[in-house]
Amino acid sequence: MARKNMFEGIAPAARSEEGGKDPLPRPAPKMPEVFQSAGPIAAIRNDLRSVGSRSIQDIDPNLIEDTGLKDRIGALDEDITDLRDSIARHGQQVPILLRPHPTLSGRYQVVYGRRRLAAIRGLGTPVKALIRTLSDEEAVLAQGQENNLRKDPSFIEKALFAGDLEEAGYDARVVQDALNVNRSHTSHMRKVREAFPRDVLERIGAAPSIGWKRWYELAVKVLEQGIDASTIHPAPFAEGSNSDQRFAAWVKALPEPPKAPAAPRTAVSIIAKDGSDLGEVELNRGKLGFRPSAGQTAFAAWLHENAEMVFSQLHQEFVTRSRQG
Repeated sequence: MARKNMFEGIAPAARSEEGGKDPLPRPAPKMPEVFQSAGPIAAIRNDLRSVGSRSIQDIDPNLIEDTGLKDRIGALDEDITDLRDSIARHGQQVPILLRPHPTLSGRYQVVYGRRRLAAIRGLGTPVKALIRTLSDEEAVLAQGQENNLRKDPSFIEKALFAGDLEEAGYDARVVQDALNVNRSHTSHMRKVREAFPRDVLERIGAAPSIGWKRWYELAVKVLEQGIDASTIHPAPFAEGSNSDQRFAAWVKALPEPPKAPAAPRTAVSIIAKDGSDLGEVELNRGKLGFRPSAGQTAFAAWLHENAEMVFSQLHQEFVTRSRQG
């Protein structure tokens, strides 16, 4: 039985020459751009429309290498149970994207769709995939942009992915395009990676509820205080805690910043001519205060009542001495 052409209806059919009319000229097939503004789904749609021979294929998962840069923290098996159950019930609705392995004939590398691939490996069935020949840069862009169309990675997952791209030698433009972020945001990511070793970040986890600002402010605090992040909360986190809770526990374990040393006292003891202790006068942040000693409460009351006269005389003495010298 002939297999129905799955691309039927996608490409416009040629007009019949009956009736003396020439068929409309068909435009030359245009190879799709690697990415349109709508991301890799648009690229997949363009592939299906413009290249009839390139179709979704059933591929043995054992032929697929899960190589390339990781854009998730933790094992994939941790959060694919629901996805595996859904695929088992309804089938794989969205294909993954593969590219031919650059050195191993007949094998493939996954570009995106790692969660789907991991779920299907557990089912023992072929995986539906589109296969495209992509350069390393094109594959990175596809992986990063496809993230924007699915479960959005957390800030820290993006920060680690950006660091991997930079270490692999990709320039800033590719990193920003892959993650759909600007230069300022990649700078924030770099600051966080500077403050936290990768193993610390992976122990904490994705922390999806923790935005870039909290991570960045924490990183600045760690760097300014010279804290070794690997020494904070080295013990295992509470069993069953999620990554947001582990972030909170890590922050709680931070030592209190050292207190600023107390400012030196500027108090001057006031001694009467008969040798009795009248109290102390202290200048603190531009404010002058008098603290009478225990036996001088009556003197303090008198000074308060006559403060205008006393301080006026003192000020006159100050002015006279200032003019003299």
